[in-house]
Amino acid sequence: MKSKSLVKWARLFLGMILALVMIGGMFPALGLFAFAGTGLLLSNATAAATMETATTEALNTAASELLRPEISKLITKIRRDIYPLDTIMREQGKVLKINSNEWKFYSKDERGIKDTTNGAYVYAGALSSAIGVDAIQNWATGDIGLFPGITGGDGKKLRAMVSGVDVPNGKLILSPINGRDAAGTAIGNLMPAIADESHLVRIGNAHGELDAQTSPIEIAPYDTYNYVQVFMAQVEESLTAKKSLKEVDLNIMDYKEDAIIDMRAQAELAMLFGYPVKDFYDPVQRKKVNLVGGADYYITKSKEYTKANAITNTIFNAWAKYIFTGNNGSDKRLLFAGNGLLERMMNADLIQKQMVGNATEMVAGIKFTRITTAFGELLIRRHQAFDEVYGYTDNGLVLDMQHIERGIFDPTEVKDLDLDSTGQKRVDAKRIREAWSMAFKNLDTHCWIKGA
Repeated sequence: MKSKSLVKWARLFLGMILALVMIGGMFPALGLFAFAGTGLLLSNATAAATMETATTEALNTAASELLRPEISKLITKIRRDIYPLDTIMREQGKVLKINSNEWKFYSKDERGIKDTTNGAYVYAGALSSAIGVDAIQNWATGDIGLFPGITGGDGKKLRAMVSGVDVPNGKLILSPINGRDAAGTAIGNLMPAIADESHLVRIGNAHGELDAQTSPIEIAPYDTYNYVQVFMAQVEESLTAKKSLKEVDLNIMDYKEDAIIDMRAQAELAMLFGYPVKDFYDPVQRKKVNLVGGADYYITKSKEYTKANAITNTIFNAWAKYIFTGNNGSDKRLLFAGNGLLERMMNADLIQKQMVGNATEMVAGIKFTRITTAFGELLIRRHQAFDEVYGYTDNGLVLDMQHIERGIFDPTEVKDLDLDSTGQKRVDAKRIREAWSMAFKNLDTHCWIKGA
């Protein structure tokens, strides 16, 4: 009896497997089954499966998948290369959960090593002198400062010890290491004259043998605000049309794909050109909305070029120097360019040679052209939005993705709307909704390239 029971269960199990295989073959668009080695695997539903299926029932079946936050990544399978920034942020960008419609985020700079004097110091025969500087936060007692443009009494570049830091007044108490004598003809311990806007570099620090502590260095973070914007799309299909034979078999799933494409376009443009406003009041609709700010608002660092002149290797190298140096950014950054800028850049020998070598790199499934300079690598990609927004075709945007974050207030969700039974409309309707904000941090690591 036991053996017959085992045989019965074995047959039932094999029958279930065959049925699953047949279903997988009949409905490949559902993406529910995949073979790996010699076994049958149940795979995750994909965005392509959701978009290509020809029945509304399939969407309801996949609803549990679509309601998860992962839909933000799944929908990037739809025209991922047209909306590159949105794709990158959804798939591999820095994303965190936020719990307020007003997002306050912080940026913090690294301690700098170069500074400029703020005000002149006239020689007064003093052993130490209080001299104003622009970046007082970079200095601590015991630091050694180098004045590249000032000569000490020995004819060498002047060095001075930071004997004290007057933070409220923005001044350093400096004691010369190779100062001048009273006559100004030999090395001594008197501070020579310092001109206004003289360059000063921090080259180390020195402490006594018995010193057990040093001054703490704290670079205070600065805060910035952005706001959560709600992005929403709705698709509807008439219940009558749903039952009718159609010459072109379009259904709500096709409309849903169109809605997602449009919603992604809105998200991309908001990240680029959005203007941050909290509780903007629309006098016509009589309601308040929050608006997210984009790169065009927050990123003010820019490098201009003359459109009438060809972009040469010299010009491009100057761009690279400006982009990568003087900030605490990454050695690899993205450059989104309009058609006008990209065409001019491709005429530079440096770029032409690397493009001939087909140096490319994939970022979130999007192909970028890799241009290597001595200052860092630029991954270049044509961006369609810069040609659709008037005046931006000759512009480009450099982004350090390590210093960009997206804050998710409400993850993407697809929800059925019961408009028929509530007497509003005889349609099969679905709503796609998400709410998020953006944080552009350490703004010197990002840069606009502007044609003039």
